[in-house]
Amino acid sequence: MSTSTYTQATTTSRGQFAARMPVWLVSVTAVLVGALVTGVYEFFARAVGVPFNVALPGTGVEPAAIPATGLAWAVAELGLIGIIIAVCLDRFAKRPRSTWKRTAWTLTALSMVPSLIAVTDSYATNIMLVISHLVAAAVIVPVIAARLAERNPRRA
Repeated sequence: MSTSTYTQATTTSRGQFAARMPVWLVSVTAVLVGALVTGVYEFFARAVGVPFNVALPGTGVEPAAIPATGLAWAVAELGLIGIIIAVCLDRFAKRPRSTWKRTAWTLTALSMVPSLIAVTDSYATNIMLVISHLVAAAVIVPVIAARLAERNPRRA
């Protein structure tokens, strides 16, 4: 075997490495990193004095404190839905990447509605909750999109 053939056979770029990783693994990693980043965001928001007391309107309940790391746990738990969607789109969608982007950003926008209408002690809380959705999505959506194929060879 010649040297050039050996070099070509053993050289891989990061893009090729990520493309060989299963969608579920890339998605799980993206969700965990998104949860971590959101937890750091929450830590700094609390450090500057933003109160995280929330209640849903119409419940008649006074706003209660969101536990520390509550936003990170919410991202991790609800990220499971995103993982399932990404895996299903990879398998069944004709254009997984563009379908993922449209679906993920639409669901992100919808998920912000409860944060906007929540009864809180301060409007800063509502704004910080909305931003937390954007922080998580900004980490998770592009990473998963980069792993998904633009066109599904099984559905061509």
